Amino acid sequence: MREKNHRIVVMLMVNSLGGGGAEQQLLELVRGIDKDRFQPIVVTLYPGEALEPKVKEVPGVEYICLDRKSKYDFFTLFKVLRLLRQKRVDIVQPFLTPSTFFGLLPALVNRTPVKVVTERCGVRLNTHLGNNLYRKIEDYFTRFADHVVPNSGAGSSYLIERGIDPNRIKLIYNGVNLQRLASDPVKVAKIRESMELSPDGMVVGITASLTPAKNHTTFIEAAQLIHKAMPQTKFAVVGSGPLLAGLENQAKELGLASQVVFFGHQLDIGSYISAFDVACLCSVDHEGCSNALLEAMALGKPVVATDIGGNRELVENGETGLLIPLRDPQALADSVLFYLRQPEWARKIGECARDMIHEYFSLERMVHQYEQLYEEAMRIKQSEGLYVRRKLTV
Repeated sequence: MREKNHRIVVMLMVNSLGGGGAEQQLLELVRGIDKDRFQPIVVTLYPGEALEPKVKEVPGVEYICLDRKSKYDFFTLFKVLRLLRQKRVDIVQPFLTPSTFFGLLPALVNRTPVKVVTERCGVRLNTHLGNNLYRKIEDYFTRFADHVVPNSGAGSSYLIERGIDPNRIKLIYNGVNLQRLASDPVKVAKIRESMELSPDGMVVGITASLTPAKNHTTFIEAAQLIHKAMPQTKFAVVGSGPLLAGLENQAKELGLASQVVFFGHQLDIGSYISAFDVACLCSVDHEGCSNALLEAMALGKPVVATDIGGNRELVENGETGLLIPLRDPQALADSVLFYLRQPEWARKIGECARDMIHEYFSLERMVHQYEQLYEEAMRIKQSEGLYVRRKLTV
């Protein structure tokens, strides 16, 4: 049996370490967590992706890839079970589907003391058959988890709708790493120069994965309307994903091939957002506490966002940004033009947004809340005697 003051072993699971919001928040959590009190282990189902080197270089963090061979490779369950026993894991916390399934089931079999499920969305409208099946299974096993952590109030409501006990839901908003957003003025100038702006040119940008849920088609349709009203405006699309070719074709068909610039995935996101005059988010699904909104607002950019999921918790319409209906290019164009034509008002909106994000969405706050959750959950297990019994049977 371990000593009472041993470091708490936390195993964080995710599908892979791509550049998405959930993966970025996992990285920030393991960077910030107190290594004197916690021993973090990051486990992925698949290798590679942009953030894997970043996780590997964090001192005190162990990285393990399970190298899942295909979507039919269920031997991964046994690999997770073996890891839980070998590493004597105290807390298992998976992010995203299907890693939630592959983390929870072995943890239940192993009687791992604390199971924490992480919900990153505030709404899910369209999912394919495989995800729906995993989610139904995950919802069943989630009923045996100790805590479920959404990152938005919309996420809390979504969990309750799915039958999760409200008493086990612990809301922890995402945190913004301001150091990560530090921009290079020289690079910002080069980004704007690369877009061949006129002297009075403005940049309207979006940072999001090129996937259906982010709905870039509305952004490009709005770009056409904005360009007609203010031809000197250019449009920046920062992000990668399967829809790139289709979006490039859409821009060409609308006569915007030279106005819309696709920059791909960028790790130096602060410099790119700093190059924007207005930031947009056109999500129509899967939106909880958006990192894209947090980052743009933290940098003082006036934002336009669709009124869905957790967006309305970050953007107070007319105070810290503008909210628009879903799939409405005209509303998006009108809001962007309102900012561009009233730069002083846009500046004040951006300042209010920045102040709000800095006060309520700090990275330190997020990490501290997770640390509190972990320690309190372990105290409860120890008080129930479950923790001691498990250690004696290992």
